[in-house]
Amino acid sequence: MPLGPGQRVLAVADDLSGAAETAAALLSRTTRTRVLLDPRTDTPAPAGTTTVFDLDSRQLSAADAAARITTVLTGLAPDTVVCKKVDSLLRGNLAAEIAALAATGRGVLLAPALPAERRTVRDGVLHTDGVPLHTGDAWRAETAAPPRSVAEALGVPVALLGLQAVRGQDHHLRTALREALATGLPVVADAETDADLDALLAATLDIDPRVVLAGSAGLALALGRTLGGGPPAPLPPPGSATRPLLVVVGTAEPVAAEQVRRLVTDGAALYALDHTPSHPGPALPPLRPGITVLTPRQDGPPDPAAARSIARHLARTAAAVLDTAPGPADLVLTGGETARRVLDALGVRELRPRGQVHHGAVLAETPDGRTVVTRPGSYGGPDSLRLVARALRAPAARTPTTPTPPPTPAPPAAKPGRTSQDHAKGPFMNATPAAAAGTAPTTAGNTGALPVIAVTMGDGAGIGPEVIVPALLDPGTLSRIRPVVVGDAERLRRAAELLGLADQVEIVTVEGPADAEFTPGRINVIDLGLLPADLPWGKLSAVAGDAAYQYVRVASELALSGAVQGICTAPLNKEALHAGGHLYPGHTELLAHLTGVEEVSMMLSTDTVKVIHVTTHIGLIDAVARIEPGLVERTVRRGHDALVRAGVEHPVIGVCGINPHAGENGLFGYGEEEEKIVPALEVLRADGIDARGPLPADTAFFLAGRGDYDLIVAMYHDQGHGPVKILGLEAGVNLTVGLPVIRTSVDHGTAFDIAGTGTADPGSMIEALRQAAALAPNPTG
Repeated sequence: MPLGPGQRVLAVADDLSGAAETAAALLSRTTRTRVLLDPRTDTPAPAGTTTVFDLDSRQLSAADAAARITTVLTGLAPDTVVCKKVDSLLRGNLAAEIAALAATGRGVLLAPALPAERRTVRDGVLHTDGVPLHTGDAWRAETAAPPRSVAEALGVPVALLGLQAVRGQDHHLRTALREALATGLPVVADAETDADLDALLAATLDIDPRVVLAGSAGLALALGRTLGGGPPAPLPPPGSATRPLLVVVGTAEPVAAEQVRRLVTDGAALYALDHTPSHPGPALPPLRPGITVLTPRQDGPPDPAAARSIARHLARTAAAVLDTAPGPADLVLTGGETARRVLDALGVRELRPRGQVHHGAVLAETPDGRTVVTRPGSYGGPDSLRLVARALRAPAARTPTTPTPPPTPAPPAAKPGRTSQDHAKGPFMNATPAAAAGTAPTTAGNTGALPVIAVTMGDGAGIGPEVIVPALLDPGTLSRIRPVVVGDAERLRRAAELLGLADQVEIVTVEGPADAEFTPGRINVIDLGLLPADLPWGKLSAVAGDAAYQYVRVASELALSGAVQGICTAPLNKEALHAGGHLYPGHTELLAHLTGVEEVSMMLSTDTVKVIHVTTHIGLIDAVARIEPGLVERTVRRGHDALVRAGVEHPVIGVCGINPHAGENGLFGYGEEEEKIVPALEVLRADGIDARGPLPADTAFFLAGRGDYDLIVAMYHDQGHGPVKILGLEAGVNLTVGLPVIRTSVDHGTAFDIAGTGTADPGSMIEALRQAAALAPNPTG
């Protein structure tokens, strides 16, 4: 079933943070999205509207929860797609609500996996971080024991759709799903990746679009990708630092205390309620300008039985505090129950979502203009609240300082065959780096003109640390950017020792970019401390693979919040990444997922040739099947726009064919060029883009090498990678085109064979940082 902008979608969730998360997942297709807090609201949804109801049923009886499901499903237009947001840990009235959905006769597909939070389903068993739900501690705040399987959580027989069926050929998946739905039982589907959820969704809509899609936010995101319509508008700019912001933390999750601590470190005022709802303590002072945090004091393990009364008490206190504000105040609310109670106390009945600060942290507006961020209590890392606050509040003005910089350390010796002039050259020769006018490095407190770039350390067992240290000591680096490494400080120190640079560098741990100082010889590190001291160099490690994922995750959050203007990545190892529980083909797909982008392109860039890929990390047969005119057109446009931003006013683009000799007028292949590429080129040329082809790949790269083309469009991975690696591997840079943030990377792997020897060449990392400087916007605050 093709879905489009005119499609009605109705989604329901059992708490407010889940409803907001679902609405944000569906924002990619339309701005006409609303979250309603009253299931009795009788507002017919026009075509093209997504309505998400917060049923507020988490704490209701099973019968009442089912009744609310029935209420909102009564009288639906027949073509309405129905999505039920379930808790990704299977909490709440799941059994009763799924039974109510099944009673509609639509059929139910239940896929609760949430890959973004490392929650997967294998053999019908939910796993968190690779651990079965019933053997871990994810339910520590619940009064009941966790279910041993999804079927046990439902309490009824189910039809299980295993991972082998989900990942089978399309017709095999559809056959297996059709047979499962024919049983009349709820269908429980395995899934470990977003690709699994996309396949399930496409198959279900193809078989019967009336089937209820029940799942976590992961399935809602898959629906949003299917509905399409382009990315959501950017978040509104941060408000004034003097406008009050009340952060209400209503969760007993262990990470919450650290989130609050970091926010207080940034200057927020903290009020921990150490009294019970039945014995209210002294009145809190009036809400002041700036950021105030309100949270219950935790003197022991959480008491699940008291959770609801604590949430209500927090809500009453928050409402009373907001009444004292000198002007309009905004809100950050963590924990679905707490968020709902606070908005009830304020009389808010509708939210209009605008986007996400990071995964699960949804920014919305109320009809009266208040900004509200909601977030599930279990989501987010230690910097979650800090990132949210920075997205909502511009930093207070600071007085620039200009301390005398220490002497510049001698740069590391260049590798044979390379000179400092080699590093100065770049593939975008018309681009002007931020420091082109001679801007000096800036220090903490001085925003200056240089972009802040998050440098992820990659796989710590590979050569990432060994190329980062000399690259950040290169004399040109601090003249172009303000770099902050996201990684492991001790590993970088070991790399400096291997390179003989320990006496030339100071590796300093910082909380975030705002705490960093940028002076020659200093490397600022957001130290996640994930690697053991005895991690061997050059060996595959699941620990290093997981750490590489976490570095990218944190860098993405910093970029989306505006704390950094770009990301530069050291290499990760795909096998280690998968062993660490993160099933992404590589950096490109991982960054697209973390930033909520449906489609991006990989661009390889050297002084000699630049190449953008229509498909990348998939098999050749799958690549040919995936190529179609729309994908070719979008890829060319992304490459064209990137070159224009880099200063190439009228790019000339050569587009490769698929077959040898570009098919040679049908002699080779089955007309793929005429079917898949030519229609895209006709549209592009009509829009004034100089895209030429389809060209034989060998001819295209020969002509690009002599300067005829600014960009070559390769149809698949090896068609583009092979020539680039021959023409410019050492100086090559990998750019991800189409992200909401700038991302560059070295064009080499982890090189396990030389890791730990101190012989890795930092040239590609230096060039990647130079291009990040050329492409990243200047900071605005």
